[in-house]
Amino acid sequence: MIWKDFKTADSLEKELLNSIETNIRISLKENNEALILLSGGSTPLSLYKKFKEIKKIDWSKIKFGLVDERWVNNSSKDSNFYNISEALGGQITEKSTFIPLVYDELNEKKNISQAKKANIEFLEKKTIVILGMGTDGHTASLFPDNSKTEIAISQLTPNILDNIAPVSPKNRITHNLKSIFNSKKVILYIKGQEKKDVFEKSKIDLLPISYVINTLSTQVETFWTK
Repeated sequence: MIWKDFKTADSLEKELLNSIETNIRISLKENNEALILLSGGSTPLSLYKKFKEIKKIDWSKIKFGLVDERWVNNSSKDSNFYNISEALGGQITEKSTFIPLVYDELNEKKNISQAKKANIEFLEKKTIVILGMGTDGHTASLFPDNSKTEIAISQLTPNILDNIAPVSPKNRITHNLKSIFNSKKVILYIKGQEKKDVFEKSKIDLLPISYVINTLSTQVETFWTK
């Protein structure tokens, strides 16, 4: 795991954007496409707004997916799909492919089945996964002290499954840990001293984020700023 800290969010996002651009270009050259899983939450939205600054990229060859989602309508302001689409802007979303995780708002079991089918490519090797972290040490929708999280952490094959959050909207959909690690690069983007303290705590206490920072199965880079 590589730790990088920055004095400002702007300097962090400038370097992170350069790293993302480099990895996209490598993937386009090698595979003629790039698969990127994005996390929701407020922290990375300003980064996503800067994606349009990446020049001379054929966005039609970029596929975006979601690390996790709330089980709400895709047009809801609680939806990661909605908020990330707004941040990326039409300049990108009208050319690229952005695949949601919500297809059936009434039947959670059917929705998970449809989400797996629609996101099957994202269960395989991905170009980049961008993660966040909560002050409880959760990442994606893998929450501490939760039996469904334990399943998502222990599964040996990539998967998408439901989970329950401690806050509303409680019903969540998430890639499991195996799927998250099935990526050439995993980026953890966190802000604030409180989250840095949780990050340090997770080296001692076993939290969901502990599995990310201690993994040897993929390259993880943590970007932090106050």
